[in-house]
Amino acid sequence: MPKVKETSSLSPVYFVYGAERLLVEQEVEGLFNRCLSPEEQGLNAHVFEGTEHGAHEIIQTARTVPMLSRRRWVLVNDADRMEAKEVERLMEYVRKPSPTTCLVLRGQSLGSWKRFQPELEVAGEVVERNRLKSKDLLIWVRKNIEAKGKRLSDEASNYLLETLGNDLQTLETILERIVLGVGEKKTIGLSDVTEVVSEVNLSTVFELTEAVAEQNLDKGLALLGKALRSKSVPFRRDEESARIEDPVPLLLNLIWRQYRQILAVKELSQDGLPSAEMAKRLHIPPWNLRKLEGQARRYPLSFLREAILRCHQTDVAIKRGEGAKELLVEKLVMDLCRRQKEEPAGRRGSLQNKGG
Repeated sequence: MPKVKETSSLSPVYFVYGAERLLVEQEVEGLFNRCLSPEEQGLNAHVFEGTEHGAHEIIQTARTVPMLSRRRWVLVNDADRMEAKEVERLMEYVRKPSPTTCLVLRGQSLGSWKRFQPELEVAGEVVERNRLKSKDLLIWVRKNIEAKGKRLSDEASNYLLETLGNDLQTLETILERIVLGVGEKKTIGLSDVTEVVSEVNLSTVFELTEAVAEQNLDKGLALLGKALRSKSVPFRRDEESARIEDPVPLLLNLIWRQYRQILAVKELSQDGLPSAEMAKRLHIPPWNLRKLEGQARRYPLSFLREAILRCHQTDVAIKRGEGAKELLVEKLVMDLCRRQKEEPAGRRGSLQNKGG
C-alpha cells in the first residue's frame, strides 16, 4: 500500500481520498502533525467544508502568511462534493500555491477534480486509500491487535472478518471492545470475539435498516432501543460491575456501513454485474449479499446517498458534542424513516429538501 512521501518538506497541495475513511483520516492526521507542532496549531490551522465554503474564502486563507510558524494548514473536507465552478476557481490557486501553506483536499472520491488530477500531481500529491482486501486486511487486524499488546487466534480473526467485513472503523471499534473485555489475557480466542460481536447483534442492525426501508418508524425506534441497551462488556473479567456504557459509536458505524454496502450492491446491480462476481468484488458472503440485494431494490439511489450523508452528519455532531449521542442517533433513525415515507415518489431520496 503506497504512502505519502516521507520527506522533511511537505508538498503545498494534497488530495487524499478513498472509500476507507479510517485510512484517509489517518493520512490526513499524519500530514497535520508533520505540518504544525502543537504550539503552532492554534493560529495556523483552518478547516473548511467543501459543501459550505467557496473557493474565494479558502484561497484567501491559504494565501495568508502563517503566524509564528513556517506553515499554515488548510483542510477542505468533502472536496469531492464541491460544485464544478468552485473546483475550477480553487484550481487557480493549486496552479500557483503558496509555499508556506499546506492545502489538503479530502473526499471519498476525486469527483469534479478528476479531470485536474494531472495538475494536482504536478502541484503536490494525490493519495488514494481504498478498502483493504484479504491478506492486507488480515495484516492490518493483526498489527492493530499487536499494538494493543494482544494476539488474535487464526479462528478468531477469520470469524471477525467474515462477520464484520472490511470496514476498518467498525473493526477498530470492535477490537477496542474485545481488548477491554479480555483484561490481562494475552491471546484472544473465538469465544472472546463472539461474545463482543453479539453485544450489538448485527442482525438487529440489519433489521433496523430494513425497518427504515419499510418506513416503519415504530419498529425502527424499538430496534434502536434494543441496540442501545447493549452495555454488557466488562473492562476486566474480575470486575463484572465495570461496564462499557457507550454502544453509540459502534451502532452508528454499523448502520453507516450497512447503507454503504446497500449502495454498492445497487450500483453494481444496475451495471449488470452477476451476484457471484459482486460478492467477490465487495468481499461479502453470498448469504449476506442476497439480503443486501433485497434491500437495494427498496431504496432509490438518491436516498441511499443522502442516508450516508446523514450518517456522516450525525457522526460529526456527536464528535462536536452537539447533543446527547443517543438522541442524535435516534433523530437519525427518525429522519431516515420519515423522509423516505413523506417524500413524493419523484423527489424521494433527498433528505435535505425540507431542511434536513
